[in-house]
Amino acid sequence: MKRTQLAAAMLLATGSVSALAATYSVAPVPLQDNARNNFARSIDDAGNMLSMVQLEYNPPIDVEQLENDTTFFAQFSEALDSEDDVKQGVFSDNDYTLIVNFLLSNQNAVQGQKLSNFRTYITDTTDAELVPGLDQITDKFNDYTRSVESAGRDSLDGDFIVGDSSALVIKVPYENENGDVINYTYPESSQQAFVQVNGVTNTLPPVDTTVGGFASARAINDNLQVAGFSTVSFLDSVGEAAAECANDETRGDIPESRCLYGLYLGDFTVPRVEGFFRNNANLPSFVLASEVNATIWQLDVNGGVISTETFPLLFTPEEDDNSHYFTYAYDINNQGIAVGEALTGDAVSIARPGSSTIAESERVAVVFRDGETSEMLPRDENLLSEAISINDNNWVAGTVVRANGEIARPRLLAYNLDTTEQIVQEGFFTSSGVVANAINNNNIIVGKADIDPSSEAVRLTSAFMFDIATEELVDLNDLISCDSPYTLVEAVDINDNNEIIANARLKTVSKFVTGEDIIDDQGETSLVDSIVAVKLSPISNGSIDECEPDEDDLPNERQGASNGIIAALFLFGALVFRRRTAMRK
Repeated sequence: MKRTQLAAAMLLATGSVSALAATYSVAPVPLQDNARNNFARSIDDAGNMLSMVQLEYNPPIDVEQLENDTTFFAQFSEALDSEDDVKQGVFSDNDYTLIVNFLLSNQNAVQGQKLSNFRTYITDTTDAELVPGLDQITDKFNDYTRSVESAGRDSLDGDFIVGDSSALVIKVPYENENGDVINYTYPESSQQAFVQVNGVTNTLPPVDTTVGGFASARAINDNLQVAGFSTVSFLDSVGEAAAECANDETRGDIPESRCLYGLYLGDFTVPRVEGFFRNNANLPSFVLASEVNATIWQLDVNGGVISTETFPLLFTPEEDDNSHYFTYAYDINNQGIAVGEALTGDAVSIARPGSSTIAESERVAVVFRDGETSEMLPRDENLLSEAISINDNNWVAGTVVRANGEIARPRLLAYNLDTTEQIVQEGFFTSSGVVANAINNNNIIVGKADIDPSSEAVRLTSAFMFDIATEELVDLNDLISCDSPYTLVEAVDINDNNEIIANARLKTVSKFVTGEDIIDDQGETSLVDSIVAVKLSPISNGSIDECEPDEDDLPNERQGASNGIIAALFLFGALVFRRRTAMRK
């Protein structure tokens, strides 16, 4: 059945999409008034969901910093509708567009206001509350600075939220040797793990805190054990560089803290195994100069750290080997068993779709328990593997990369730690890539799978669920109403009530940064592709809705958006903003 614009609008107005002829209802998380896009992160057993927003509306503008500490006016004076108005904090749509895009591209500049690209909210299907990470409320804006990228990753009944966060951007006035005052702005530390308890944020410290160290928290269990990873050692060169920063004669004509920032700057990201990764090439130099180990922090009821346990590498590097190696924990069950991935120290040649054979760092699925790091699978079975989630039945969900002919694609992995039973599942067709994201205690795995059998490197994907008992892979789009305006592209998490948080593609009205609709000269609005997080709830006694496509429907209309669309939505394009007034103090 073709989804008409009118039907979609009516369904959106209800706030929930359901039908008797469906087994799951769909409700968006209430963040569409906050941002253009929002992305699913997790759902706990109480139904609390974490979602990360992008293209957030109404970013604050510090006009004083814009005028005094950046080259904005020198670059864009002639392009502004009114330079005088901008300096008074009054912006036309065009001027506001220029300002925000300038600030977003100004992240690594020595001076000037910094705006983060992403922030996290905890929501149900009615309310949403910011998870600020290490951000703080300031007098300048009477609100958070929005300079901090907070990445909430897991929650326990909504009371404990764990994740990682960039640090607060600080402004440090410094008079140099020429007598000029420079207002340096930069994050005061590298990425840190955090736990938020009853609205209060505590840092979960790394084991080695040289120059602040580095850490990420990924999951929390009922016993308040938090699994993630952190720095456990650094090369001597890092300590030596920090000592030079502390020395007035060697650091140069800059503040000590700005010198230290030069050591830890850089964004941390390691792609899942379905994406290319080469150690010593994809990470910031600060991380490359460290060893990172899977870490479990034991918390008290107030979020304080009682103890910290780390898990070693899979191998012992040679004494003169200064390469970066890691073990990462991604999830932990209520028995305190954590799972994740580790580098082996070897390389493996992989021919991914759309590319020739390239050497990548070998990563393998591992389990962390009793102080040991253990490899889960024989290496000769897979090119790469990772364990991403574990339930209380000791079933592990993950992904393996295997070659189908000459081309390597990901496959779903289900593995039982007690029996060593292993299930490797292909997708909806022979060469369909499958990526697992989570497993619940009902032994149901969710994730995304290719639905487009083309030879393209980037394919259309659809959200799926996989029942270990039946070994059946189901497209979640087949379980919702035919008239749903949502196209489910990835299922991200599932709780023990079989409620799912997923990413969906949705046609939405193009908006200004204030959240108001953009109306053209003819009084019309335009629709754009957005990605939104949605909650899928089982319908009691529901049945599958059999959809009959119209002749003019596209073959994959009901199926997932391409990863290319999702990637494109992560980029801040040129936005059109309405006139507003900025705070100037």
